[in-house]
Amino acid sequence: MDFQTIIDLVNVTASFDSRPILNGVTLKVAKGEAVVIEGATGAGKTTLIRLLLGALPVQSGYAHVLNTDLLRADRDALTQLRRRIGVVFQQPRFLDQENVVTNVSVPLAILGNSRRRCRSEGERALMDTRLASSSRKRPFQLSGGEQARLQIARALIHKPYLLLADEPFAHLDPDSAADAENLLEAAHLRGATVIITTHRPTRLAEHARKLRLEGGTLV
Repeated sequence: MDFQTIIDLVNVTASFDSRPILNGVTLKVAKGEAVVIEGATGAGKTTLIRLLLGALPVQSGYAHVLNTDLLRADRDALTQLRRRIGVVFQQPRFLDQENVVTNVSVPLAILGNSRRRCRSEGERALMDTRLASSSRKRPFQLSGGEQARLQIARALIHKPYLLLADEPFAHLDPDSAADAENLLEAAHLRGATVIITTHRPTRLAEHARKLRLEGGTLV
């Protein structure tokens, strides 16, 4: 598939726990674009990421992500959508009973790749993110900065059409945040379409379209 318009939202509204969060959000993102969405805590940034991932229902408006109509998509269509997206969560989520190389290759396993290819591609991804020496460790044995790099490597290993990063620097020290910025910037330079939410300034904004989420609306 060759998507030219990755995200197309028009006057989208959405709620969480019966509380209105997004109000009339309009956003169009082209293939290969980088967008940084800033906003205070509670502005709705995580809600927007969940909506783009198809994990939160759209109440009204026009909402297409990778040519998938979020208002009408069934469970199978949403599953296929998520397989074309890479996600970096604010709080890292790993399979703690599995080692690092298994964790980084999870998206490839979900797509049906062989165990041999998953291990090979996983080890390559760990080498690219300076985690090769930790491949046999469990995720909880890594530092916060290493977990951030592992999460980004996992989000990119299957070469997704779209990368969503929700507050990827929120809990990192300056050096670890800089490492995470470098990985996300490199992914964008390789052609990935990247959406990043953040409540603090980031160097990535210099190379991206910058928006702000206020009162559930993008400005």
